[in-house]
Amino acid sequence: MTSQMKSMRTLTREWLALPDQYDRFTRYLRDNGLTTATRLLLGIIVIGLGVCALLNRFSPAGPTSTIALFFNSVVVISCFVVGVSWWVFGPTKRRSFGFVVFCDIAVTISVVGDSSQLARLLTCVIFALIGIYIAYFHNPKLQIAHLTFSVVMIVVAAQPILFGPDRDPALGVSKVLVVVTALVVCAFISQIVLTMLSMDASSSDLDPLTGLLNRRGLDRHVEKVLAEFQRQESAALLVIAIDIDRFKTINDVHGHDVGDRIILRVAQRLSAWAHADAVVARVGGDEFILAQRLSVPAIGPMLDSIGPAMHSNTDEIPSTSSIGIAVRTHKLTAGEERATAFTDMQKVADSAMYESKRLGGGRVHTIVTTASR
Repeated sequence: MTSQMKSMRTLTREWLALPDQYDRFTRYLRDNGLTTATRLLLGIIVIGLGVCALLNRFSPAGPTSTIALFFNSVVVISCFVVGVSWWVFGPTKRRSFGFVVFCDIAVTISVVGDSSQLARLLTCVIFALIGIYIAYFHNPKLQIAHLTFSVVMIVVAAQPILFGPDRDPALGVSKVLVVVTALVVCAFISQIVLTMLSMDASSSDLDPLTGLLNRRGLDRHVEKVLAEFQRQESAALLVIAIDIDRFKTINDVHGHDVGDRIILRVAQRLSAWAHADAVVARVGGDEFILAQRLSVPAIGPMLDSIGPAMHSNTDEIPSTSSIGIAVRTHKLTAGEERATAFTDMQKVADSAMYESKRLGGGRVHTIVTTASR
């Protein structure tokens, strides 16, 4: 029994330590061509909630007071605006957090506005849908905050049926248990599915620790970047090699758990720095490769920004990385295969990275290839 309890405590700690899933899951959606479909689906869901709130105005169980009708209108309009903006502007991590907060507030307003006791509890079921979204796109801490807030709102919604003039405690308790069970089960089943996907990633194109592409995934997905580079007239191709400095020492001194957290930190910073259409991969224990195209005028600002983006003096366990960059502005020549061109660029980036390491690490070294190369 004691060993089982320890196992549960360890499992809980590991779950709470999971990083935010946004970059990882959105990259998975993008690499599998599901980004547009996901944006469309989420927009439809939010607008659908607005339609439900609008229809609720015409129900005897819906909002009746002037204040309730006002807030119902706010929810309806906000749902339509958020749904359309999800299609037009697309999500970012910050917008995604805001989306969760908006949904919780909108559901809360709808719950408070309902005049029917059972309708209030029924509306609380929407909290379960928000929990599913959090499980896939964000972190366990946000999930716990959402679940706590949702349970409080469910209890508030149940007050009239539990303690009001027409109270029915048995019915109220049973309905509260049903809604809370749906809320918790949906959240944790989604988490289990996500964990299973992560486990399956070890045999796919994804690195199971970081969610980035692995070496096989890199070889498959870089073809699209090369094709776009060849097609765009004034484009440059960047291939970046990154290696964490003195990583073996970090593992020996602080342990492999800290080493894994540093790898995750580098992966997240690299993903945040890269353009949305970049291909980012973890190709070794502490080695990363990035390939992306960009306009020639953007080369300088991008190269200047990568060093500060990858390093921070406020890290609990400081680390630095040696960064090597290969830049190519000339197109592939007749008969030059894309796979071979990328391999050559990767070798140049590796050489630049080793030069950064030779100079002491924590540096960025760039090599521009020429047409005669």
